[in-house]
Formats: sequence, structure tokens, C-alpha cells
Amino acid sequence: MKRQVDNSAYLKYLLQYLNVDDLKKICRDFEIKGFSKRKKSELIDFILESLAEEEFEVVLEQKELEIISNGVELALKKIRGEDRETLTEIKTVNPDDHEIELLFKGFNWENKSFLSITSTNINDPERDCDCRIGSNMGFCGHFWIGFIFSLKKDWFKLKDWTLTSLPRDFESRIKNIKISEKTIGDASEKISKPTILIDETATGAKLMNYINSSIIVYEGEITEIVERESEFQENITKYFIVSLKDIKFGPKLKKKSDYKEEDIKIVEELKVRISEKLQNENCLKEGDKINFNGKLVKDNFWGYTVKNVRKIVIK
Repeated sequence: MKRQVDNSAYLKYLLQYLNVDDLKKICRDFEIKGFSKRKKSELIDFILESLAEEEFEVVLEQKELEIISNGVELALKKIRGEDRETLTEIKTVNPDDHEIELLFKGFNWENKSFLSITSTNINDPERDCDCRIGSNMGFCGHFWIGFIFSLKKDWFKLKDWTLTSLPRDFESRIKNIKISEKTIGDASEKISKPTILIDETATGAKLMNYINSSIIVYEGEITEIVERESEFQENITKYFIVSLKDIKFGPKLKKKSDYKEEDIKIVEELKVRISEKLQNENCLKEGDKINFNGKLVKDNFWGYTVKNVRKIVIK
């Protein structure tokens, strides 16, 4: 089966992923003149207007797999929690038409992406995204996360996908990615967790299930304490980033009887942000083993970090 979108439209989708320097290089490679002062959107249209039909095939041969592979790799990094932007939830807004909304959060921004892949639109699925690439129908990392989710839901088969090429090892690379739709708590007070994708082989997979949730760290050994300062409206706040190893943690409990051994996870590394007051009260030092409650977040600089810690017990 061949792609049903024509070369010009498809190449326009692909070129959204490239930056201005990459687009200018295409102009130089194909001896296209008059590109130097054009912005990205203008460059893309200019390239498409300037290329001969047979040159479309050459550009596709040179760039398609590279662009698709980069987009897929970025999606995998987001799923593994290795990117500065985190997948926070996937909402199925219309299961009959396989319509999903994907929510992403960065340091000081949020992104929303939409995708619907059905048997009637699989040749060019309905999609939209807040990011610059996706808003112009490009194949951004957000799109590929929705693609993987839809595939895992068995809403389509790879053999029916004709719009793009895929990396040769695509299926093996997504093999360990699972849909996480967990609940926490006992039978009377179950709390549904947002639906996300996790890579069960990734270092942070155990933590990803608890992002933006309250947890109990039952034990962790301090390996490093770093003093930091932040400034807001001319007020300086001192705080400490504490690095832990051999961490044993689980969901926050409302009562001790809610404790379940199967809920307990062990990870090698985790960081904790504590206030100057809390450090002064406890005089924490390397080698201490501590216990505390807090909220697990994905910090763009520090990585997986527990914040909002109000009390620490040295074991």
C-alpha cells in the first residue's frame, strides 16, 4: 500500500520538523535563490514552490526517515521521563472515533495535543497540537506519543499505516511501553490515576506512575546535600536539594491499615527539596537514613524530586 497524500502536501508536513538552518541548507543544496531573509513558514512554502516534482522525491529520500526517527525518539524520551516536558495525562474524549487529548507539562508551560486515527482517516489522521510543529500538521513528538497510545489500544494495525515511513526497529522500541491506568487506595476510597504511557524498562518507570501525587518515602539514604537560593519579587529563599539512594517508597496513606506490601517500590536515586527551616531542625548529613511525606514532581533541572516536605524523621 502506498501513501495517498501527494508529495507536496506530505513534504510540507515533514518540513515543519526542521529548523530555519536546516531549511536554508535544503535551499543551498538545490540551488534555490532568494531564501536568506525568509522566516520558517515562508521558507517551507518557498521550497515547495521552487522544487521540481522529481526533486520532491529526492528530498523525501534524504529527509523523511531522519525526521520521523527524530520525532519518534523525542516521543520515547518524553514517555521515559527523560525530556524537559512530561506527559501528564491522556484523555479519551470520544472512544468511538478514537479521539484522544494528550496533556504535557514543562517548567512554565503546558501543551495539549489532539489525535484521532480511524479506519476512514488513517491515510491522513485528524490531528492538532499547541506546539509549532504540530499546529502546522507536522509530526511532532506529541503526535508520536498519541500514535503509540492508539496503537497500544489496538485502534489500528501497523500494516495499515501508509502515511509515513517508520524506523525499521519501531516495533521493538515500543515493545515495553504500556498504558498505565492505575488506581491507588483501598476498595472504599480508590483514587484513579491519570492515564499515561510508561516504558517498563526505563529507570524512572516506577516513579512515572506517581508524578504529581503524594507519596511516602519509607527510607532513603542521603548521599549529598546542596544548598541553593531562589529569588522572587526581591525576596531570597534558601533551600536544600538532598540526594538519596536506595529509596523505598509508596503512595501516601490515609491510615496505617491501608499499607500494602505490593504498593511498595524501590528506586536507586531520588532528590528531595527541603526548606532551610527543616534543615536547621534536623541537621541532616550524608549517611542519614530518612523517612518523610511529600509530592513527587518532575523538575526540569533536578529530575524526579519530592517537594512540599513538612516533616522528616531520621531513622
